[in-house]
Amino acid sequence: MGLLLFSLFSSFTVSAKNTGCFDNKRFCFEITPSSSSLYLVSVQRKVKLPVALTLYSNVLHDIPTGKNEPKPKAHVNAFLDSNNKVLLGVVKNTDAFWQSMRVKWTVGRVDALHDNDYTYMSPLQPASEYRIVQGFNGKFSHSGASRYALDFAAPVGTPILAAREGIVVDTKDDGNKGGPTPKFAKYANYVVILHSDGTTGEYYHLKHKGVAVTRGQNVQQGQLIGYTGDTGFSSLPHLHFGIYVAKFHGKYISVPFSLANTPTKASY
Repeated sequence: MGLLLFSLFSSFTVSAKNTGCFDNKRFCFEITPSSSSLYLVSVQRKVKLPVALTLYSNVLHDIPTGKNEPKPKAHVNAFLDSNNKVLLGVVKNTDAFWQSMRVKWTVGRVDALHDNDYTYMSPLQPASEYRIVQGFNGKFSHSGASRYALDFAAPVGTPILAAREGIVVDTKDDGNKGGPTPKFAKYANYVVILHSDGTTGEYYHLKHKGVAVTRGQNVQQGQLIGYTGDTGFSSLPHLHFGIYVAKFHGKYISVPFSLANTPTKASY
């Protein structure tokens, strides 16, 4: 099992060589003339949802101050939590920038502080009927950034309910493959819900066309959001559920959480 919380050149489009948008126009980069020899690079979100991104380019330079020659920079981070443009740097050649640029991102807030007093509802109900087959620090795949996560065994098509209220910030349901190695991770279907404390609830391995909500939709605890499956890095039909905080460089980190009537601290 593996999470895919960021995309690399997913749904990338360039318009008139001065604008490039990612992830169905979640955010767009823009190049504008800054001087006779420099072009300013900026980014702006187009969907009113937070995202942490890192831009990489070997032709990007710091915005110059005074008459000093701008210094090169290998990457720059930007946390998009408003609709304002964020200035990232300057380039001398726009074509070279578009050819060299790469971007990684994670939905959610980098400044999230998890509400440890919140008790989550089990996403599969009744909870007693769905066994946890891998818990916190699970030896198969719950280590590192995903050490605090739960895997529930469930037949394909089991209804998934929102464990906590929030707003849907990401979905995918076009994956139709699954397997026990990381090479299948890109096929995982999922729903990601942003919570009031800035964390995200991640629901993974949904069945093909198994998402029942849309990006930007507000959901309540207990609301139907999708159906379980066996897509992505998965060795059996199950639901992966965890709480995450966004990081730059397309990374994330899971946090401990409490699930009603379930011993979430065990490893399996």
